[in-house]
Amino acid sequence: MLALHVSDTHLGATPSGLLFRARDIYEVFLETIDIALKERVDIYIHSGDFFNTPNPPPESYVVAYRGLKKLKDRNIRVVAIAGQHDLPKRYALSPLTILKDVGVLDYVAIDSIAVHSVEVGGRKIQFVCVPFNQRQKIPTLSIQKEFKSILVAHLLLKELGIPSSEADISLDLIPAGFMYVALGDYHIKTVLRGRDGVPVVYPGATEVHKVNEYGKKFVALVDLSTDEVKVNFIELASVRPWVILRCGDVKQCLNDVIENSKSITSSGRKKPIAYVVVDKLRAEAIARYLEELVLKNLIEHYYIVHREEEERDSRTVNIETYAEKLEHIDVEKILSDLIGDRKLALYILNIIENPSKQIAEELIEYIRSNIDNLRDVEQRIRSVLSLTSSKTSNESSLLKKTEQQNIRKSQASREKLF
Repeated sequence: MLALHVSDTHLGATPSGLLFRARDIYEVFLETIDIALKERVDIYIHSGDFFNTPNPPPESYVVAYRGLKKLKDRNIRVVAIAGQHDLPKRYALSPLTILKDVGVLDYVAIDSIAVHSVEVGGRKIQFVCVPFNQRQKIPTLSIQKEFKSILVAHLLLKELGIPSSEADISLDLIPAGFMYVALGDYHIKTVLRGRDGVPVVYPGATEVHKVNEYGKKFVALVDLSTDEVKVNFIELASVRPWVILRCGDVKQCLNDVIENSKSITSSGRKKPIAYVVVDKLRAEAIARYLEELVLKNLIEHYYIVHREEEERDSRTVNIETYAEKLEHIDVEKILSDLIGDRKLALYILNIIENPSKQIAEELIEYIRSNIDNLRDVEQRIRSVLSLTSSKTSNESSLLKKTEQQNIRKSQASREKLF
């Protein structure tokens, strides 16, 4: 029994709003499908963040369906769990539910832990599937000894060395007895060992989403035919290459970009993205030359980052969309705090999210029966707006004062110069 372990495909992501980057993400996902077909696997395991948001663009569904349908047609079973990017924050379906309903996902875990028994070639394996929102329950899992079991989960282990506030659980809290642990969420290929020596594997994201993730990308080919699991990694060839340089000389920097780019494209790979970290160079000077390289089809895109900004640069790498950030905001609480009336806040949110005549009538009736209370609400909002306006006015005055001071300093400098 062979399985292909894939994770963090993030379909629908458009890093930096660049259309070609969205295509990159789709193309590398379809490459994972081709690998599964070529290797004749029995099971395709996806360990979370299939999509980049819980409300992905239509083309994401089309790419996902067409790819998974190829697996379905070859009788390859698909096991998938929800990562945090697959989970809606409010009243909505996960996009994985839709893929399940159209018949291209065989075994899914979205809102709760699911246990699925899969039999291939007379060998039965139990998949214990833990979605992101259930990851804290992993230490309490019980394993049926009569089955060979695989844990599929989406989480960050403390042993990865990331800040402890971002990590979920320690490796030693995963119950012993699994033959393989298929993890997602960490974007860099990593192999650890559990308490009983079991392979604990992150295949990593299928594309580069952050500069510090740059490197080769893989899927894991897992041989489950014997009690001792064998894991081989297959490099993904369609990943967008990057040329990352730190330079202090314009001419040398450009030569390095050109040489690296020619070497990459001559091997049949995609045109690279140039990521240039400058020190004392003027960004405008090097940008003109890099723009010429784009026009000459030597590079696909470029970023210029000052050395002091490198640590905090997120313009090129952030996979989280603005809409997704909003989903992490507790709008209900903010609105309730603002108007001081939780029930009214709920009515307002309901009519925004699910507009209907019935909800509108309920809102009107509530307003009519609470007219006195609403006067207090009005006064509260006016008070908040007044404070906000005053703060903005003060900030504006401060900015104007600072600007005037800068103008005077500039004039004084010119007078000294002449």
